[in-house]
Amino acid sequence: MKNIRTLIAVFVILVVTACSSTMQYTWQNDNYQGRTYEKILVVVEANSQSSRINAENVMVDRLQSEGINATNSLPVFKPGERIEELSEDEIENRILSGGYDGVLISLLVDANSREVREGGGTYMQPVTYRYGRRIRTGYVHLQEPEYYRKETTFVLETQLYDTKDKATKQNVVWSGQSELTDPSSLDSAVKSYSKKLVKTLIESGIVKP
Repeated sequence: MKNIRTLIAVFVILVVTACSSTMQYTWQNDNYQGRTYEKILVVVEANSQSSRINAENVMVDRLQSEGINATNSLPVFKPGERIEELSEDEIENRILSGGYDGVLISLLVDANSREVREGGGTYMQPVTYRYGRRIRTGYVHLQEPEYYRKETTFVLETQLYDTKDKATKQNVVWSGQSELTDPSSLDSAVKSYSKKLVKTLIESGIVKP
């Protein structure tokens, strides 16, 4: 399965939130019209086994909630197994022998950091003055402290392989990409991204329940 081995090897789990409710940028193969899948394999390679299982299960649960049959990758790639050491033929044989006619893979394609200046503005603060028996309120201009913080923008891409037959199994039939800035917690980010991804797949007819 062309390029699948490479994609699995380079993927590092980094799923973060974004303002939009669907993928920001999408591409679809001209010959692909969307279809119903018998079983989709969701693959995530993470720095730890627990992160991998958690991320895959969240995505699987979201797909299943929409009536799509999907499983995590544990039946195909065992815990502790070094996927990058497997040959393309071995990966392909495992996927096809497992009855998967679709493979959903996510990967980090870019990350950029920059220093963002914040503060430094001015604001007015009321000040009370007393002149004998008279009290007068005036305003003074105060300067906010200026500081810099690091802002990181990630580009996360998800690709769908249709592995139903030899004519399509080597091709990406759909991909979606989002620019995401400054993630919060990992758990909430995974849930948010999974919701956005599946919503895009369903509403665009890429994957039909």
